[in-house]
Amino acid sequence: MRATAAYPSVPQHTPIAVVGCPGLEKLDDKAATGGLVFPRRAKASFAYVGGPESEVSEELHSDTAAKLSEGIGEIFDAMVSCPSYRLVSGSTVIDVDSQRAVAPHLGDEQWSQLITYSVGGQRSVVRQSAILTNNVLVVVSGSPGLVDANLDKALTKAQIAH
Repeated sequence: MRATAAYPSVPQHTPIAVVGCPGLEKLDDKAATGGLVFPRRAKASFAYVGGPESEVSEELHSDTAAKLSEGIGEIFDAMVSCPSYRLVSGSTVIDVDSQRAVAPHLGDEQWSQLITYSVGGQRSVVRQSAILTNNVLVVVSGSPGLVDANLDKALTKAQIAH
């Protein structure tokens, strides 16, 4: 198994348990792995030439600014509240290290973190950055360099589309 874009590739119907992080254990398994549940959502993933380190995903969420801010803030805070924890899905154990990262000063609010997934001796580092502007939340996840290169473009596209 390898980490892709933002989260390890576990079949969507397989429950994921969080072990070793009380803040995340309180959230349901979808939110605990960074999946957001807002009324309106779109997601796209892109793979550049090169393999798993060249993947990036973009998510757009729309709701009231207050609900988006509260929801993403709760998830980011929970994910960085424990520097190390485990995700368990069936017989797969994924070691996760998470740390807050500096977010670019875009939009009204911003969040960013670096996540390292370790599975079977393989490590993947993922940057996840979220930008809230008005009532649209843009979340870009993937290789740190690609997230940095694509975040402002994703925000611009979201602002034009909305």
